[in-house]
Amino acid sequence: MFKNFVLILIGIIALSLIGVVFLFKGAQRDKEYIPLEGSITPENILKIKGVGFKREAWSEYKIEGYGVKIEGGTTTQKIGKLLVKLISLSIQGEEHIGIELDGKEESGIESFTFALLLHPEKNETIYLMKIKGAPIVCSKQLPATISGLPYEEFSRKNLENEYSVDTSEWNFVSKEKITLESGKQIEVYKFRRETIFEGNKIINELWLSGEVPTYLVMNSETIDKTKRSITLTNFGMDGGLPNFTKDDLKACESEIPGLPSELQKMACNSDEDCACGVDKQTGKCAYGNKIFIDTSKQCPDFCTGIAGNLRIKCVNNVCMLVPV
Repeated sequence: MFKNFVLILIGIIALSLIGVVFLFKGAQRDKEYIPLEGSITPENILKIKGVGFKREAWSEYKIEGYGVKIEGGTTTQKIGKLLVKLISLSIQGEEHIGIELDGKEESGIESFTFALLLHPEKNETIYLMKIKGAPIVCSKQLPATISGLPYEEFSRKNLENEYSVDTSEWNFVSKEKITLESGKQIEVYKFRRETIFEGNKIINELWLSGEVPTYLVMNSETIDKTKRSITLTNFGMDGGLPNFTKDDLKACESEIPGLPSELQKMACNSDEDCACGVDKQTGKCAYGNKIFIDTSKQCPDFCTGIAGNLRIKCVNNVCMLVPV
């Protein structure tokens, strides 16, 4: 049944993404140019200080080139809206922070909500996705059905206190003050790069600001005469409540697809790979590969035996309790 849902959803998204040619109207801006003053480190990394993760902060974007309208045989581009929020949700009893994308008017992804959630301490990413009339997807694997949507601009680095740009990859253009459609004035760093792929010239432009949640002001890609972009129109620091509800999160109550299998948890190459304590996922006494075991919480009788005559060894690439 899940496979059928995925196929149906792929069809819905594919239909919404047909055609990407359009004209782009950028944010209105002043002509003031402010030179960069020693912000580039010796390693060619430019660091932009920002607000970091701030729960309920939000940014509204205009997205172009991600869908078309077909009416009576006439095709016109869709200029839609995307609402991006910084959210915090409890997944299996543990708090996760992340970024939620809500498709709005004429976006080509109306009624579509996608979230990337990160555990603040563990190297763990969970993806949530829902579309009107379809089951909630909760997975540790990026859903293939979001291919072509403007999600690639958002990741863990958008939540950090600094945003790093590799200036050996991106050419710094200028640091300017611009005025958004909402009338707010912000200072932005502008970058540009040109590449050739399969004989096509690709031009990418990236605008960032430390005053904006997620930093992103504009990201565009032009391949020959085809262009698509996501451009900031407004933002705020509160009121961006998650679109995912407690009922939606029930999709994550069972074992999340993509989480390590029991076999993976027990795999090893040497005795040093094995540990005993509690399972990081379940909180129960367990032994296995140290990646999945919290050794700060010990279960003495379980790990060593009541008589202290057991220890954990890697036997045939599996962590096992064996007699001393």
